Amino acid sequence: MLINKGAMFGLEGRVLKKQSGRLFLTSLRKLTFRLVEGQQATRVSTAKGAMFGLDARIALAIFGSLSVISGAALYSAIKEAKVTAILTEMQEVAKAYEQFYLDTSTHVKQASGGQDTVNIEELVDNTESRYRWKGPYLSYAVSGLRNGLVTEYDDIILRIRNTTDWGKTSGIASVHCTTKNDCLVWIGWLFVPTEIAKALDLKIDGIVDDSKGRLRFGDWSTESYVYYNTGISYKEYQ
Repeated sequence: MLINKGAMFGLEGRVLKKQSGRLFLTSLRKLTFRLVEGQQATRVSTAKGAMFGLDARIALAIFGSLSVISGAALYSAIKEAKVTAILTEMQEVAKAYEQFYLDTSTHVKQASGGQDTVNIEELVDNTESRYRWKGPYLSYAVSGLRNGLVTEYDDIILRIRNTTDWGKTSGIASVHCTTKNDCLVWIGWLFVPTEIAKALDLKIDGIVDDSKGRLRFGDWSTESYVYYNTGISYKEYQ
C-alpha cells in the first residue's frame, strides 16, 4: 500500500513538475510578446513623433508662404483702395461742376491772376452771388492757397487746359487754350504719391503715359501732380 502510494506520489510529482514547466514557458512567451509589442509601440511612437515634426515643418513652411502672399495681397488691396478713392473723388468733383453749370447756366469763373486757373471755391461758397446757385456742391474746406479745396493729397484745383501732350515727359508749356473750342476743365491734385498716380493712369487710360490720355501727371520728387480731364468744355475762356 505504501509502495503504491509512493508510486502515485512520484507520478503526481512528475505531473506537477511538467505542468509547472508549461506554466513557466507560457509566462515567458507572454512576457516576450509584451516586450516585443512594447518595442514596436516605441518604434511607432517614435515614427509618429518624427512624422509630427515633419508635418509641423511643412505647416510652418506653408504658413510662411501664405504670410508672404497675404502681405503682398494686402498691399495690393490697400493700393487699389487708394486709387479707387481718388478716382471716386475725381468723379464727384466733375459731377459737382456739372450741377453748378446746370443750376447757374454758366461756368465757374476764372481766378484772378491765373491764366488757366478756375476758382473751384465757387463750388463751396457763392462768392460770385450767382443767380440760382444751389450749393454748396462739395463739402471740402476752402484752402488759402492756389484757389483750391483741402483734401488728403493737398489741394484740389481746377484748370482750363487743352488736350495736347503734356505731363512729366512733355512739360506744361503748351497746355493753355488758344481758342474757346479747345478749352477743357481739368481737376488737379497737387501731391499724390507717384506710384498711385501711375496706378490711376493705368486704371483710367489702360496704359502708363504721363503726357497722353485723360489722366496726366508729373513728378514732385516722390510725389506727383495729377490732372484729370472732366471732358467739360469751357466755352467762356477769353
